Amino acid sequence: MHLLIATIALRPYVFVFLAAFLFSSIVNFGVRTTLLFTALTYAVSLACEWSSVHNGFPFGLYHYVQATRGRELWIAGVPFMDSLSFTFLGFASYTVALLAAAPPYRRGFDLRILDTRKIRRAPRVWIMAALFMVMVDMTVDPLSVRGDRWFLGRIFWYDPPGPHFGVPISNYLGWFFVAAIAVAIFQALDGWMNRGGARPRGALTALPSRALLGPALYLGIVGFGVTMLFVIGADEIAWASVFMYLPLLALMLHIVTRPESYGDADAIARHLADFPYDAAAFREARAGAGGRRAGSDDRRTAARAD
Repeated sequence: MHLLIATIALRPYVFVFLAAFLFSSIVNFGVRTTLLFTALTYAVSLACEWSSVHNGFPFGLYHYVQATRGRELWIAGVPFMDSLSFTFLGFASYTVALLAAAPPYRRGFDLRILDTRKIRRAPRVWIMAALFMVMVDMTVDPLSVRGDRWFLGRIFWYDPPGPHFGVPISNYLGWFFVAAIAVAIFQALDGWMNRGGARPRGALTALPSRALLGPALYLGIVGFGVTMLFVIGADEIAWASVFMYLPLLALMLHIVTRPESYGDADAIARHLADFPYDAAAFREARAGAGGRRAGSDDRRTAARAD
C-alpha cells in the first residue's frame, strides 16, 4: 500500500488520466465493462512489456532504469504506471473512433452520438481506434525517452535508439498490436456485458454530452504531451505532432459542427432499438419528428383530395 501511494504521488498525471477514464467509461458503458477492461488490458500490456524487455517483442528491445525501485510500484520488472496507461489510451482512442463512425445528435449543449451495437463492434471502428492510439504514442514516446528533461525522469532507453526522434519503428508496430487487442477486448466486453436493453450499472444516461468525455480525455492526453514537448524545448517533435493531429481535429470539428453530419429520426430509432434506456434524451426530438411526419401526411392527404 505504501508503494501504491508513493506511485500516485510520483506520477499524479497518470492517475488523473486514469480517474478521467474510469468516470467516462462507467457513465457511458457501465461498471462491469470498465473494470474488466481495465484488468484484462493491463494484463495484456504488462505481458507485452515484460516480453519486450526480455526478447524485444512486440515493441522492440528496451531497458528500464532501476532508479525508481523502492519509490514506486513495479510489477514483474515493469513500472506499474507504464502498463496502466494502455487502459485509458485504448478507451479514449475507441471513443474517438466511435465519434468518427456514428452520426451525432445535438439538442442545445447536449451532444450525443447515435451509435448502434453494429457500429460499436464494426471493424472500421476497431482499426481506427488502434491507429488513433498509435498516433498518441508518436507524441508521447519521443517525449518519454527525454524524461530526464522533465518530471517523468529517465525511466528507460531503447537498445538501439530508433529513427523517429529516438524511437524505433518496431515500437509503433507493437503499439498497434497491443492497441488492436485492447480495443477488441473492449468491443467484446461491451457486447457481452451490455447485451439486452437494460441500462448498464453505473451508466448515467441523463448526463449531457457524456459521449464527448472519452474524446476530451484523448485531447487532454495529446495536449499534455505536446505542451511538455514545447516546455522542454523539443520544438521539432512538438510541431510534428501538431501537424499530425490537425487533419484529425479538422475531421472531428466537421462532424460535430456541420448540421448535415447529424443523424435523422431513423438514426435515432436505430440507436434506441439497441439502447432503449436512452429514450428520455430523445423523446422531444422523436415527438417533433412525429409531428412533422403527421403534418406532412395531412398535407399529402389534402393535396390528393384537391
